[in-house]
Amino acid sequence: MEDVKSALERELWSTATINEEVLKTLHVIFINFPKLHISEAATLCIPHLVGALKSGSEAAQDSVLDTFFLLKQSWSTMPIDIAKSQAIIAAEAIPILQMLMKTCPPSFHERADTLLHCLPGCLTVTIKRGNNLKQSMGSTNAFCQLTLGNGPPKQTKVVNHSTSPEWKEGFTWAFDVPPKGQKLHIVCKSKNTFGKSSLGRVTIQIDKVVTEGVYSGLFSLNHDSNKDVSSRTLEIEILWSNRISNDDI
Repeated sequence: MEDVKSALERELWSTATINEEVLKTLHVIFINFPKLHISEAATLCIPHLVGALKSGSEAAQDSVLDTFFLLKQSWSTMPIDIAKSQAIIAAEAIPILQMLMKTCPPSFHERADTLLHCLPGCLTVTIKRGNNLKQSMGSTNAFCQLTLGNGPPKQTKVVNHSTSPEWKEGFTWAFDVPPKGQKLHIVCKSKNTFGKSSLGRVTIQIDKVVTEGVYSGLFSLNHDSNKDVSSRTLEIEILWSNRISNDDI
């Protein structure tokens, strides 16, 4: 096992791509010796597998997906600390797996999608701006509240006296595994002397962003009243990645 890890390291440093035979050998070792899945050497191989997934040939990528799939199947039975460590390291592959879902053959899709839905990651929601947030009476002092699952709500700042407020605020939730079937609830309100009035709400199913990586656009605000407020919108970007984004928003 150490020899294979050393071979992977040599290939990474000496060539642009990893030798497919080395990757196939590693896969065969993991098939025949499943007890090695919990070894330190197996964990240390994962960054090199991520590198091969990023820059390797199609055959190399195919072999890496098979190897990752083998490791993933063992996470439920190995010690929690080892499984968590391997998953966190493997999560570096999330943007690569998202790219493979768009560019690689259909034969890759099921394995890539399965891996994406078992790796730890971060959901970042950026509320960029609102449009046409007019009220029938008084000025608009808009802010947004975001709720996901049973967690406490997160809230943007209040932008005073504007029907087209710009927030450009991002909020992040970290998950050990991607949430399934959860919806993001966003309520837009206006703060005034007498309290808070609702400008509308939007509900977004977040499942597909795990696979796509980024999901953005204009979302119409729905309102409980019968008034025509269909032109009120929020510009929102939703990102699923392996880490909290440090980009300037």
